[in-house]
Amino acid sequence: MTGTGSGTPPDPKTFIKVDSATHIVVVTLIAGHPATDNQFNYDGYSSGALVLTVPVGWQVTIQCLNHGTVPNSCAIVTDGKATEPVQADWSTPNPQRGLDPGQSSGFEFNPTAAGSYRIASLVGGNEASGMWADLEITASGVTTLTAP
Repeated sequence: MTGTGSGTPPDPKTFIKVDSATHIVVVTLIAGHPATDNQFNYDGYSSGALVLTVPVGWQVTIQCLNHGTVPNSCAIVTDGKATEPVQADWSTPNPQRGLDPGQSSGFEFNPTAAGSYRIASLVGGNEASGMWADLEITASGVTTLTAP
């Protein structure tokens, strides 16, 4: 499915709020962002081009808004073969069913170990179509949301 936009995604920095003093980060992921030609994206980036880096011990809030024309979800998963979130509450409600177009939801998680993960839509076929972002949990460092 194609999107309705110009093909130029926005600056990822507009979708993240970081409080370094309290180690809290809020990330807004717009599923089906209209800026690109492919609606299977978060914030206009697909197939892992959007990278969220968070140190261990931070409180992370993911706000997931569905601007697409099909159901989408946001879930923390181990890899492209995962069908369930890493932990049951590390996703929007019913991640396999997803949020209907126009709906939004959020969740919080606190990573306790470094590792590589994905934030993905677990609605059938969405992740395979590019609906995922890279999530890097680091032992230390700064929190960022970047894209090439």
